[in-house]
Amino acid sequence: MIKISKDDDITFLNASVTDFADSLGYCEYKIPLSMKGIRPKPTQSLILGTKAHRAEEKYEKEHVEFEPISEEQIDDKEEDVEFARENIYSTLMMPFEFPANNVLLTLSGRIDKILRVDETLVVQDDKFAGRPQTYDNKTQPYPSQLLQVLAYLNSSYSSKRKPRAEDFFEMPHSQKQWQIRICDRKTRETYKVFSDYQDAFSLHYLHVSLQKFTTISLGMSKPEHHNSHQKCNACNLKSFCEHMI
Repeated sequence: MIKISKDDDITFLNASVTDFADSLGYCEYKIPLSMKGIRPKPTQSLILGTKAHRAEEKYEKEHVEFEPISEEQIDDKEEDVEFARENIYSTLMMPFEFPANNVLLTLSGRIDKILRVDETLVVQDDKFAGRPQTYDNKTQPYPSQLLQVLAYLNSSYSSKRKPRAEDFFEMPHSQKQWQIRICDRKTRETYKVFSDYQDAFSLHYLHVSLQKFTTISLGMSKPEHHNSHQKCNACNLKSFCEHMI
């Protein structure tokens, strides 16, 4: 849910990474619905995907033993480190200065997998598809999937869901890389991987999207319609949306 609060001359805008990525990458009209607290019932696809995520996490706990990671190891960018699956929470904080408003946007999330190897910060997100073959002809991930991993890559991290200031840590690195694994939901085996290094173009795409999310949420700009019947028909909020086509 997207929440707005004010303190003196600063407006605080808080949301989940999923709220941000799903609205800017799929449909901007999801923003006003989220602000109203509207949540759709979980679809069968979402329920099965969640079960697959939990099964993957359980498998790793039972078959992989991770060595404790010290602060010194985290601070040394030449040290390879890997955190247990879904054990790290992300917080992206982005200030914006508008003519009549100073805004602090905060996006919170939970990362499927984060590691550093060869001075490269890597964020991995898994998508469990009932029919992974639908990705055969795709050369790029969906915009919502890309925005999600870019938000994770540019966050601060903590092992606590509700961290205090002293709980955050950074991951020094020489470059950033995102990976999106498309997995078969039944077997949980990897079917296809989208991966690339963060460059100036993708970082600009993230910043523009963050600003647009902020201005729409604060009523400073209006959502733009995607004008896609296919998207509207597939949307899990279509029964609540007056802009469906």
